Amino acid sequence: MINGRTLVAAWLAGLTLVASAAAAQTLRIGLAEDPDTLDPTLSRTFVSGVVRTALCDKLFDIGLELEIVPQLATKWEWTDDKKGLVINLRPNVKFHDGEPFDAAAVKYSIERHLTMPGSTRKRDISAISSVEIIETIRPSSCCRRRLRRCSRN
Repeated sequence: MINGRTLVAAWLAGLTLVASAAAAQTLRIGLAEDPDTLDPTLSRTFVSGVVRTALCDKLFDIGLELEIVPQLATKWEWTDDKKGLVINLRPNVKFHDGEPFDAAAVKYSIERHLTMPGSTRKRDISAISSVEIIETIRPSSCCRRRLRRCSRN
């Protein structure tokens, strides 16, 4: 039978473990295999996708109810002809190296995905014909994606 002292001792030991874990500066994660690359444009494996998700934010994600969930985008709207998507970006975001996240970074990333030989993202975003920076007011910025064809929805 567990007495009160044993229960309190176990609780204090658990609290100590939680406190020491909260002070830790290193997180170790075990994976069944190594990612093929850390380059989001060239990665091909499931494990790379897991690592990429932990390292990289997206403009949008898909929620549990299959709704569009903003991440680095704060709002978006289609142009009147339904061939352009104007995206407002989250302000004051920085990359790991301290560089600002802005419309120029979005444009560069999308163009790199579309043009880099071996890109595994090209097919995912092939409907995009161009990216245009339409506003660069700091700390926020805005870009427009032009599509090759109108969406049926």
